[in-house]
Amino acid sequence: MTTVKDIQERVFAETGLKTSVKKGTGSMKGYLILTPIFQNGCYPNFPFEYVQSLKNALSNFNYEEKPLFCSTSNICVYQIEDNRTEFKKEKKPKSVEINKVRTWGSKYSQMRLDKKSASNAKRMKKGGTARYY
Repeated sequence: MTTVKDIQERVFAETGLKTSVKKGTGSMKGYLILTPIFQNGCYPNFPFEYVQSLKNALSNFNYEEKPLFCSTSNICVYQIEDNRTEFKKEKKPKSVEINKVRTWGSKYSQMRLDKKSASNAKRMKKGGTARYY
């Protein structure tokens, strides 16, 4: 494995996890960081046994001054060719609170409409007719 694309293909073939790649900043400058992307409703982790075998396979990128970092949440490799594969991302489900209910007018006009519709409903239950202006 000499490129990030090779690592991504190996991870996808062996674990079924899609990964995203980003460049490291600050003290991680020069590293490429692979992390699993959102899939099947959660952010998965790499299997621990798989990370250990991958660490052994990437031993030629383990330098003394810039070591290889492998954990269940990300893989950091120093100075590797960057020709990444872009996987199709899944959208995160939005909660009901974010989706707003449509209202008409201001808060107070909405309250007046609600009151009027409630009184019209009472009138119609008693056999009367609703009045609309």
